[in-house]
Amino acid sequence: MFNLNEVMEEIPQKTEASAEKLEIVQTLLTDLRLMSEDISLSIPHTKAVIIGIHLLAFLRRVDLDEYLPEIEPEMFEELSTESIELSKRLFSSYQFPPTRKLDDAEVFFLAVHFEAAKSN
Repeated sequence: MFNLNEVMEEIPQKTEASAEKLEIVQTLLTDLRLMSEDISLSIPHTKAVIIGIHLLAFLRRVDLDEYLPEIEPEMFEELSTESIELSKRLFSSYQFPPTRKLDDAEVFFLAVHFEAAKSN
């Protein structure tokens, strides 16, 4: 399982991020550690850094009211229910602006990262 402090030190070395956004990512990664332990998913350091960077990009999309391109519903068939549910649970811990709803593409692409972590 990843060391949160080490992951949080590495993320700003890879991409630009404000202290405010890094704080939100740290909260989400803290939640992710607990949630992934519940399902016996050990996320390695490199995957946690990638997930953290993905979460920063998600926060930027929310701020700019941008969305990922729509995905075909069949794409979810390639992922485990466990990864999809973990993605939904993690996003549910984030306080979305009132006008923003979680879209399927965000759930899908985060779940892909969880699938990749399983294969390690």
